[in-house]
Amino acid sequence: MTEKGQCKKHGEVSIWLVCKHVGDGNADTIIFSGEQDALCFECARNFTNLTEQDVVGMCEECLKDFTAQLMKDTKTFANLKERVQGIEHLKGRRGAP
Repeated sequence: MTEKGQCKKHGEVSIWLVCKHVGDGNADTIIFSGEQDALCFECARNFTNLTEQDVVGMCEECLKDFTAQLMKDTKTFANLKERVQGIEHLKGRRGAP
């Protein structure tokens, strides 16, 4: 079941569990999973050591915006897979349930 929450910018949306680096927009890499979570590569490598203080909830639409900017900043298609993995899990269109 998808957890819903309220975003000041996007209204009622699905909430993803993300590491604090993704949540605050400081990650330069991101890995998505089918469990509606996303981590930077460093946090993904140290997944077993993550605590509640290391993760935050993030609006799905804000996560899409962050990912789009991260992809634009990549500059070359060859480098994209080194920065973004599992993007197929971030699906759905804006406003879709």
